[in-house]
Amino acid sequence: MRYDTILFDADMTLWDFKASEKCALEDVTRSLGVELTEAMAEHYHQVNDALWHQFDLKQVTREELKYRRYADYLAYLGVEGDPLEVNLRYERALGEYSIMLPGAEEMCRTLARHCTLYIITNGLHTAQTGRFDKSPIKPYIREMFISQDMGCQKPEREYFDKVFQAIGPVDRSRTVIVGDSLTSDIRGGLNAGLDTIWYNPEHAPADPAIPATYTVDSMDEIIRIILSD
Repeated sequence: MRYDTILFDADMTLWDFKASEKCALEDVTRSLGVELTEAMAEHYHQVNDALWHQFDLKQVTREELKYRRYADYLAYLGVEGDPLEVNLRYERALGEYSIMLPGAEEMCRTLARHCTLYIITNGLHTAQTGRFDKSPIKPYIREMFISQDMGCQKPEREYFDKVFQAIGPVDRSRTVIVGDSLTSDIRGGLNAGLDTIWYNPEHAPADPAIPATYTVDSMDEIIRIILSD
């Protein structure tokens, strides 16, 4: 077996965030008296994705992200409201939907027989804890580390130092990060001196400045790499 300790990203690595997000956004939009359309969803996603990318690069704070995405969305809908209050509605709604990616539950079940599994996430506390508590993978995960609770975030070295302080002594050469984001997961691994598995089922272009130890497009490949001699 190549690795003993596995640090999994959450969204789009284990959870189908896009499906959960769609359900939560439908709930929130309906609560504002509007039925969600594809155009509304696409506008929200463009703004939200850009803000999360800026957050990964430390160009906006988490509170700015929360406010700005819903200030923009309310303006786009032409609806009055408090952006932070609407954001809280969204986080609570998102926590109600624990939709896993196909194969994620089986992958965690298989690996948990041999390895210790953790989740590392920059996601928001309310949403992540709500989904985790409802998740079928909860029995296989030793602990979840949410950056909002830790005062630092992926890809910062400080975040991973705090994770290892909580985990206790492990062989870092036998620890691997698995995630779909180059800027937070793979760069985080580089900053922490850890091997990485870039989960890239959409075959996004690689970035030579952020090299992953492995690049895979299936969960079967993740299992094979981790358990191989």
